[in-house]
Amino acid sequence: MDKIKYSFHNNRRIDRLLNKMHLTFILKIKDKYKTSQNIKKNKKKAYRMLEIGPGLNRIKDFETLNIIDGRDVDYIHDLTKKLPFEDNSFDIIYASHVLEHVPWHLQKEIFNELHRILKAGGTLEIWVPDGWKIIKNVYDYEVNNIDNIHLDGWYRFNEEKDVIIWANGRIFTYGDGSGNIYHPNWHKTIYTPKFLYSLFDKTGFKHIEQMSNEEVRGYDHGWINLGIKGTK
Repeated sequence: MDKIKYSFHNNRRIDRLLNKMHLTFILKIKDKYKTSQNIKKNKKKAYRMLEIGPGLNRIKDFETLNIIDGRDVDYIHDLTKKLPFEDNSFDIIYASHVLEHVPWHLQKEIFNELHRILKAGGTLEIWVPDGWKIIKNVYDYEVNNIDNIHLDGWYRFNEEKDVIIWANGRIFTYGDGSGNIYHPNWHKTIYTPKFLYSLFDKTGFKHIEQMSNEEVRGYDHGWINLGIKGTK
């Protein structure tokens, strides 16, 4: 089995120790305290940008929110819960390959919350895996015997470069690689351009448009990327 490196893996030794000792209540207190202190520190900034689900390195000048703690995480919070910010807090909100980890039936609620904490005239930028590309490639393979997954070039747990294994990996991902169904790395929503656009539209965003890969701010996931932005 492949050895998998995760964001924050080397920055959570205390967290892992507390979990092993069944002292998760201390972990929750620590996370809540860190979050509240950073909210106080940052709330008076004139111009604020928030990245949800940051990678190993902070995007310059962005505040960060993540479900687990890490070196460059400001706010530890579950995205399925009400966000710990006042209305009209941020000028830009950015999330890349994060929202697919939220259950499909909660997506509209998430977009409503993002709309709430965004300032009037602010921009929401969302990147997710493009489900239409996955569906189309499976169709082309099954019906026309065409294999185009080399365009993606992603073969995690797929040494044979099998199209259907590739599709399963892209749709569901792999958790932590051990089969742990409770790991946060599983995908729980599949997006198409129309579906993602509709989430922006139904929750009150304006000037909605698809982005090009040149607009990626952090890590570029390449061919599989689907990006849409809108303003409040």
